[in-house]
Amino acid sequence: MTRRFLLPVFLLFLGFIAGLYTGQHKLLPVYADANSSIPQSFGSCRGAMGNELLIFEDHSGTVRLVHPASGTVFGTVVRK
Repeated sequence: MTRRFLLPVFLLFLGFIAGLYTGQHKLLPVYADANSSIPQSFGSCRGAMGNELLIFEDHSGTVRLVHPASGTVFGTVVRK
């Protein structure tokens, strides 16, 4: 596997472990295919070619929809 793949996955894993330790982060897997739409809060993005996506929320309420293999962020929302 290449570093380009491993680094984003490793960083997501570290964030998840830190979240478990501090209790301030949530990491929820969601499945999206080409026919499913991302929740409205993420705008008009569509599923990522049948790959699993991750919804990551930090302690400040920032929510990101991330493709774990590429590290691509499909949307970011700040909850108030």
